[in-house]
Amino acid sequence: MGAIQEMEAVRHRAGLWQREGWTVYRFAGPDAAAWLHSQTTNDVKGLADGRGNVQALVNRQGRLQCVFHLFRFESEYWAIIEKAQVPALLARVESHLIMEQVELEEVGADSGQIMLEGPRAALFLQAVLSPRPEPGQSPLPLDPLAFAPLQLFEHEVLAFTLTETGEDGFLLLSAPGDGDALYEDLAAHGVEFGVEEISPAARTTLLLESGAPRYGIDFDDNIVIAETPFEGVAVSYEKGCYLGQEVVARLKAYGTPKQALAGMLCREEGPDLPAPGAELYSDGKRVGRLCGFAYSPALQGWAMRAYLDRAHRTQGQQLRLSDAEGGRTFDAEVRHLPLIEPRTRRENAEALYHAALETFERDANDEDDSAIGMLEDAIALAPDFEDAYEALGVMLHRHHRVDEAIVWMKRLAAMNPNCVMAHTNLSVFYVSKGMIQEAEDEKALANQLEFQREMNAKQAAQQAQAERARIRAEAEERIGMFHEVLEIDPDDAIATMGLGTAYMQLERYADAIPPLQTATRVQPDYSAAYLNLGKCLEFTGQTADAAEAYRAGIEAAGRKGDLMPMREMERRLKALATA
Repeated sequence: MGAIQEMEAVRHRAGLWQREGWTVYRFAGPDAAAWLHSQTTNDVKGLADGRGNVQALVNRQGRLQCVFHLFRFESEYWAIIEKAQVPALLARVESHLIMEQVELEEVGADSGQIMLEGPRAALFLQAVLSPRPEPGQSPLPLDPLAFAPLQLFEHEVLAFTLTETGEDGFLLLSAPGDGDALYEDLAAHGVEFGVEEISPAARTTLLLESGAPRYGIDFDDNIVIAETPFEGVAVSYEKGCYLGQEVVARLKAYGTPKQALAGMLCREEGPDLPAPGAELYSDGKRVGRLCGFAYSPALQGWAMRAYLDRAHRTQGQQLRLSDAEGGRTFDAEVRHLPLIEPRTRRENAEALYHAALETFERDANDEDDSAIGMLEDAIALAPDFEDAYEALGVMLHRHHRVDEAIVWMKRLAAMNPNCVMAHTNLSVFYVSKGMIQEAEDEKALANQLEFQREMNAKQAAQQAQAERARIRAEAEERIGMFHEVLEIDPDDAIATMGLGTAYMQLERYADAIPPLQTATRVQPDYSAAYLNLGKCLEFTGQTADAAEAYRAGIEAAGRKGDLMPMREMERRLKALATA
């Protein structure tokens, strides 16, 4: 199988590979949590048992020393880390572990690390669990960065919810010396599930698309953490002090780094691309440094990662780039990382659910039971998916599999005792079996729950109305206050933004536009002001002006690194373009 087919397997079914060059270190002892908390960028003391997060070590200048996943196992902490980054971890232990009682031991040197990723990865794992779980009772770790012990075939495994490609995935950590045997069993049994073994060439492209920086290629100890996507997942701004915290916090408070890792897409056929590591120039000025690239069939172009300066990393920006030495030139479009953002496990479950409903609607004669299997898979992926339980019960009943329908509705009622439809459906199912008393009991319970829900909804509506009235009253009061400030300084950015926001809360959108325009003029990087201005222009029917405000806001947010308003403006701009 070629690399293209392998990538399609990961994106649509599941892919399997052995992850070489990784190990696991165990931190134990009474001071392990406190010491790790004092050294790493993310929270340690708040980690729950069985959960993990992304951690980094930085030096006093905020530069990355190493990045790893840290999981809590009772009173121990396990660091899953690339072997190439281990020296930096050990150096920190050597230099900063003084009087604390902390034990450090490598426990993963002989353990296999197997990656299983793709939309059907969880379904495949459940099919090979020993013993097989009851439907809807999955022992798999469901939350991101969680883990659980499993038995696959005859192998004892720790399954971590980790991904390299961005797809729903698992890291399977085998017992020492058992990795090859586990891999062979998974590969052999995965064929019928569409699981493919993934080559290094395919993984290179998948990793580029995923946006996860690679050590030695996308980052090293010369890179400040704020210049990488790690800043968004590996830094807690609420935890206590750690080495390098002052620099990290200062960058967050006062602006964005001069350069940051970004994605690019080059759609040229056979472009003459510079080598990874080459300096990039635009109009004769240095704008960044190329990290790596690979052809992406999914994107129909060359997926690239590069460090770009503030003026050249806005989403959608078209760049004409060249290197200094060879004079190679190419065109590229700036993209957010990840370049491909796959569906979550929940979204995969919802896709199965909607496919099942469509199949069921087409099956006028109740002859096709494939929708039932889709719903069972949806529940296996998301055991709390109430709509899937309800639809499954209805379909089983229509196919005269009433006993199974009752079992699933009982599971739904046990999961959520306040689910009205679970008891309503049970009443219907019991009637079809002639169990009249049971049907009446379920109907009475459903009526009681429905009455309580209506009362709760009425109370919630009253509370919402009271909250809206409070917000409007406060907005009216603030308008007067902001006008007083603006009489003294008409260009006060905070007051103009505040006045515009107050008018928005009162739905006086036309009145909000002038102060918001002033806010964007006097503070050109005020991305939230552009967002609010665009909304008000939209609400008053000025869609062309709204689009222009969003474009200017996206550029400002890109320079400043304000990802949340930037993403919302991109979404709104796209909606305007397709309206």
